[in-house]
Amino acid sequence: MKYLTPELYLQLGNLDNEQEFLTAQQQWEKGLADYREQFQRIRKELPRSLRNLIESVYLHDARVLTMHQIDQEFFITLQPPSDPERLVLLGYSLVEEPCVEQNVFPAELCREPIEWLYDELDLDRPEGPRGLPAPPGKPTVRHNILLSNGWEVKLRFRSVWVKRPIRVIPVIPGQRTGKPIPSRSA
Repeated sequence: MKYLTPELYLQLGNLDNEQEFLTAQQQWEKGLADYREQFQRIRKELPRSLRNLIESVYLHDARVLTMHQIDQEFFITLQPPSDPERLVLLGYSLVEEPCVEQNVFPAELCREPIEWLYDELDLDRPEGPRGLPAPPGKPTVRHNILLSNGWEVKLRFRSVWVKRPIRVIPVIPGQRTGKPIPSRSA
């Protein structure tokens, strides 16, 4: 993370010292403004599906339901609080192994269920998988994600897909029941 670091995030939680909190809040706002500026610079080079997701769905505090990897593909399933019936599925085509840095928060500040706190996107050095030359026209992208369990997930990829399925099971508390679900079997 370049703009909104885990250390700065932790400083925002220091409510014992008003001056330190206000300083951290001011630094956070500056980091956020700097990141927004940087995002606008790289926006058109990001994969369209990811760009559309970020511009339309608020991911902060989304529950992380799963993260898993199959070969060079990495998948994340989220349940955003703003629309809990519609999940967010992210599928990344990695150009290197993901890096999961654990314990970026002290243990007493980690919390579950795991939630997406914030993320940063950036364009990375132009090279292909395992150091091979990059295909023309496709930049390498880095996605750093900070989670409430104290993990920072760092993904480097060239392409990503985004899906927004409707959640069926488990039923969301308070959701209307009794609606028939159309059959999809043959």
